[in-house]
Amino acid sequence: MDEFDLVELLKAVQKLEKRVSVALMYSGLRISQFRFLDRLERTGQATVSEMSLALGITRATASVMTNELIAAHIVATVENEHDRRSFHIMLTDNGRHKLTVARSDVGVLQQKLAAELSNEVRMALGAFTHRSLHVD
Repeated sequence: MDEFDLVELLKAVQKLEKRVSVALMYSGLRISQFRFLDRLERTGQATVSEMSLALGITRATASVMTNELIAAHIVATVENEHDRRSFHIMLTDNGRHKLTVARSDVGVLQQKLAAELSNEVRMALGAFTHRSLHVD
């Protein structure tokens, strides 16, 4: 079995994160916000607690991010008919536009990465990503 170098993997992840951050620059979103909005769009609307569970982040982190996105008019609140103590959040038109721009720019980066990486490396990364998403 080949030697696994965790430090080199972390360096590669940092480089990738920087490239994604640059790709998201035109949308004005951070990576965490992009993930949040992507999930919210697929859900339609959700409570802060539901978003924290879906993204694997603390409720406090989800709450802070929600407040930032509300202040930026990227998401809006909707009354929760089932629980008056909470509210649902949903994308605004501005949020949908930012998400569309972000997805487009991340798609361009994804194509560049696909061209840079061998098929073997892409398959290994896909397998690693799939396994890491299912770790308990």
